[in-house]
Amino acid sequence: MRGISIQKPLEFRIDVPLDSAKQGDDVPCSLSVKNHGAEPVPLNALSLELSLGAHKKVKAKSEDAFEPLMQAEFDRSGAIAPGAESVFTWSFNLDKNAPITDKNQSPFLLYGNSESKVQLGQLLLTVTMHPHYRAIFDTCETVLSLINKGETWKDGYTSVKYKAPDLRKFSLVDEIVIGVRFVDDTLELVYSFKVKKLEATSTNLNFKKGKAEVIQTWTPQEYLFGGGFIRQEYIEKMLDEALSVVATGF
Repeated sequence: MRGISIQKPLEFRIDVPLDSAKQGDDVPCSLSVKNHGAEPVPLNALSLELSLGAHKKVKAKSEDAFEPLMQAEFDRSGAIAPGAESVFTWSFNLDKNAPITDKNQSPFLLYGNSESKVQLGQLLLTVTMHPHYRAIFDTCETVLSLINKGETWKDGYTSVKYKAPDLRKFSLVDEIVIGVRFVDDTLELVYSFKVKKLEATSTNLNFKKGKAEVIQTWTPQEYLFGGGFIRQEYIEKMLDEALSVVATGF
């Protein structure tokens, strides 16, 4: 990926040797600065940061469009001479629970020589799920036939909203949201269900909307083989166990 931003008389170019990144990856960046002016320009506000941007606010150029995540550490005491070019390098290490790119927000690389976020160049960084998360959600769809209605990130949880398949055992389930996060190397899964509950009166049976929640923790010794490979049979067993809470017997 590559981005260019002009802050006269400075020209900024950012190069990232990735098309996208996964949660937990390193994101190496090379930021070059060229002075096209006739006077030296101090770089006291030189910035390269990873921020979380709300798409609608970014499009509207709102001052509060970005939430800082990580900041590169550069020496900002110098200046760049007329006609000169300097190159700064930095690598951002994405947390395993880092925000992913979804329909509402995405990580961005902001770069330039200004304290105002609006004045900085913007390069959208597409971040996808950690491979362990993807293995879990792929199993939900390919083995359990859950219907993916959207992937999101919030408060450290990477989540997928599902519509239950058209199966009798899920006839009382309206919606399933599965959120997952790392706690060290242990996986914490939170299953939130919107369900219909039968309510009996003296004359008939009515359906009432309700909620149910299941929380699981998977240790590395349980869900991984040696070498970091996923135990597929364990994933299927634990997903079945969680969904059995809302599955019906008719």
